[in-house]
Amino acid sequence: MMLSKIKYVIKKLFLEKRRSDLQIYEKNVSINSTAILKSFNLDFRIQPENRKYVTIGSKCLINAICTFETSKGEIKIGENVHIGHAHFICRTKIEIEDDVTMAWGITIYDHNSHSIYWEERKYDNSQSYKDYTEFNGDAIARKDWSNVVSRPILIKSKAWIGFNVTILKGVTIGEGAVVGAGSYVVKDVEAFTVVGGNPAKLIKKL
Repeated sequence: MMLSKIKYVIKKLFLEKRRSDLQIYEKNVSINSTAILKSFNLDFRIQPENRKYVTIGSKCLINAICTFETSKGEIKIGENVHIGHAHFICRTKIEIEDDVTMAWGITIYDHNSHSIYWEERKYDNSQSYKDYTEFNGDAIARKDWSNVVSRPILIKSKAWIGFNVTILKGVTIGEGAVVGAGSYVVKDVEAFTVVGGNPAKLIKKL
């Protein structure tokens, strides 16, 4: 009897937390009523527009941080997606299709943050310092993004992403592909293959 009461209290608290999450993020996130936010945080580095930045489909279990560094980003998560813990850093678009499994410690980053050329990034640090002091800790308030390369990321259905994986700009993970733990993915992964390493390379075809 005591165990049943404890389970009831835990379930009640969990459901109340989920309803609270939905209310907090209602303005900027579209969450299917069956999705569960285990832990979820929106991190806006800019003033957000009045629109949906994140869409989460049905029967998802989500543990994630979503950082938006411009007002144009979008993160779309399909149905039956399980995310152990991931950090999405988005300027353009990050999309995860249905039935994707993602482990812990995953970083998905759809831009370079800085130019690779010194002449194009030599003022970035001084501008960031100035912005931080003048805009209450907002270090990218007046950042020049014109020389920063950014490309959408797509993870197709049935993919499995292992723990501590990093996926960088412009990458498409093919349907049913498996990315081994600790990998750095810098180019497209073919459907129904296993890749791993830094940079990730083909290990086998499934």
